[in-house]
Amino acid sequence: MKFYLVIDDGKEPSVTVVCNKVTATVEKIRQLANDETQQQLLYGFDGDEIVPLQLQTVACFFTRDGKVFASVGDNQFATKLRIKDVLEIVDDSFIKINQGCVVNVNFVQRFGVSIGGALKIVLSNGFCDYVSRREVPSIKRRFGL
Repeated sequence: MKFYLVIDDGKEPSVTVVCNKVTATVEKIRQLANDETQQQLLYGFDGDEIVPLQLQTVACFFTRDGKVFASVGDNQFATKLRIKDVLEIVDDSFIKINQGCVVNVNFVQRFGVSIGGALKIVLSNGFCDYVSRREVPSIKRRFGL
C-alpha cells in the first residue's frame, strides 16, 4: 500500500483511499477517519447532573442492576447505552472481559489468578472484575500472556 500526504493550509482535512476491494486495513482507515471527525464524547448521569465523558478518561464500562455505568477515576456515571452499543463506539483500546464489562487497556494495572483459576483484572482506579472463560484467549493474545 502506498501512502501520500499533502499538506494544504487552505483546505479541510480529508482522506481518499483508492483500492480494488475493501480489506480490514481499509476498514480501519475508514473507522479512524470517521473517529477523528466525530468527537469521542458521551454523556454520563450522576443523579440530576449530566456530565460529558471523554472516552480516553473512561477506565471501564460495567453493568450493575440492569444499567451500564462508566467508571471515570473514583466516580461512576450511569449511561443510556447497552454493552453492545459501547462495543460499537469504543476504539481498540477497549476490550471486552466478560458479558457485562468492557475495560480500557490503558488503565489495566495488573492481573491476578484466584484459587479457582479465574483470571482477575485490576484497573488503576481500583476497579476489579473477572475475565470470563470465553474471553480469556482474546485477553491473552492482547497482552501477550
